[in-house]
Amino acid sequence: MKSLVKKPEADLRLKSRKFMEVSTIIALLFLIVMFFSFKQFKTSVKLPERPDITIETIEIPQTQQIQKPPPPSRPSIPVESDDEDILDDVTIDETDVNLQPANELPPPPPPAEDEVFEFFAVSQKPVLVHKEKPIYPDLARKAGIEGTVVVTVTIGKTGKVENAHIFKSIPMLDEAALAAAKKCTFKPAKQRDKFVKVKMNIPFKFKLK
Repeated sequence: MKSLVKKPEADLRLKSRKFMEVSTIIALLFLIVMFFSFKQFKTSVKLPERPDITIETIEIPQTQQIQKPPPPSRPSIPVESDDEDILDDVTIDETDVNLQPANELPPPPPPAEDEVFEFFAVSQKPVLVHKEKPIYPDLARKAGIEGTVVVTVTIGKTGKVENAHIFKSIPMLDEAALAAAKKCTFKPAKQRDKFVKVKMNIPFKFKLK
């Protein structure tokens, strides 16, 4: 059998390489011709003329700061002068001085009354030492009236009742309760280790046998 040997004239690879080289050379020549053909480019469009700009220098004066006026001065306080030659223009009216003897002076004001504390407001409460038994009124006994009369008393610093008034009333029994309340005695109350006056209520029961 005959061996197949490829001829150089029939080799397509060799032809394609030559074709590429030839086409590249032709393209380069075309570009060179075109470059030299349009070397000068003329146009009818005119650009606007550049304006003539003149820069002027202006001197700006320095800004002056407005200063606030100083605060008004305080009024001066007059001071007594040591110079005896300076006389004050003062007119002194004549006054009559009535000097009374010591025995004709007005009496001193009365002493202030002691404060009366409430029963719950003192540190040491008053203690009832003697409670007087009220006398049953005959008219109330015959009418069969019973009940409890409450009397508000003011206990002095010595423990005696200084004042009394009705707090809870039964009309026919009030006088007897007031009379009994004024005869009651107490151990006086204290506030900060001092004897004081105190108000408190005392009940008096009236009951028929």
